Amino acid sequence: MKKTILMLLFMAMAGTMTAMAAPLTPQQKQQAIVAISRAVSGMETMQCTFVQTKHMSMLNDRLVSHGIMYYRQPDKLRWEYTRPYDYLFIFNGAKVYMGNRSRKSVVDTASNRLFREIAGIMMSTVTGKALADPERFSLDVEEVQQSWHVTLVPKKKELKRMFQKVVLVFNRADAAILGVNIYEKNGDLTEILMSDVTKNAKIDEARFAIPL
Repeated sequence: MKKTILMLLFMAMAGTMTAMAAPLTPQQKQQAIVAISRAVSGMETMQCTFVQTKHMSMLNDRLVSHGIMYYRQPDKLRWEYTRPYDYLFIFNGAKVYMGNRSRKSVVDTASNRLFREIAGIMMSTVTGKALADPERFSLDVEEVQQSWHVTLVPKKKELKRMFQKVVLVFNRADAAILGVNIYEKNGDLTEILMSDVTKNAKIDEARFAIPL
């Protein structure tokens, strides 16, 4: 059950791209990756609000939820759903908390390889660090209007079973992340759009505390 919940969180991050993508030369792709990696390397903290829309292919329906995200280097992430339901994920080192007022659980990722993989990928994708992870992903870059779309294709067997590809959307002006899209194996798509992104602001350490 715990494994299923965390996988659903990670896989509930996908979306469609309707704008025309402009091909880039190898040199332009490398320049984009360098700009994004430089922006990520200088980021100690990040916080934002998000809107998540899950498109379900079998039901021809969608689910929309809202929330807040907090991140602190190197391994702390708070992913909190606030509407239409309350649910909280906290990644803090080797610990992962999942729950709400009526139900909660804590998992030690040090003893669970799958949780460790998913926790690492969650943090690396929402911050853009996945661009520097050639063991897990192959990547490509396209220019779409005023943004870069970086497509990550999983290499590892465990990741291939969960999704087809991840698309990270970055603002070309400042290399800030705008969204994370994951294309699932079953054809479902979910889109997470980030707004009010703030970098390197002070975040109370209590945000990442694992509730007892």
